[in-house]
Amino acid sequence: MALHLVAGRSSIATGRDWIASEAVLGGLAADHAPLLRLLSSELITNAVEHGPRSGDVTIRVRCVDDQIRVEVDDEGSNPPQLRAADFAAVGGQGMRLVDAYATRWGCHLRGADGKTVWFDVPI
Repeated sequence: MALHLVAGRSSIATGRDWIASEAVLGGLAADHAPLLRLLSSELITNAVEHGPRSGDVTIRVRCVDDQIRVEVDDEGSNPPQLRAADFAAVGGQGMRLVDAYATRWGCHLRGADGKTVWFDVPI
């Protein structure tokens, strides 16, 4: 299952809600919908804010090794990084949430085509 969007602020909510509904409709995990929304929102926000303006964002959700995997493609070439915890800062903690709540996550650089950032959560 894939959804293609043009990067923009409205893409964040659209993508986040699509992932949660696809997971539930696919019978993957209704009780994981809030977690999927939170973590998906972080990856999509990064794709929109750090990828090329008006670039393409592709979102996928599927089953991998008894996990729900969410993948977000964008046209940027910089992988996400875990920032040092700064609890006084506004923003910049999204990947720390992904790191804390996902079973695993990663980034695959696709050369000139950008990158795919993904996370898994248990079914």
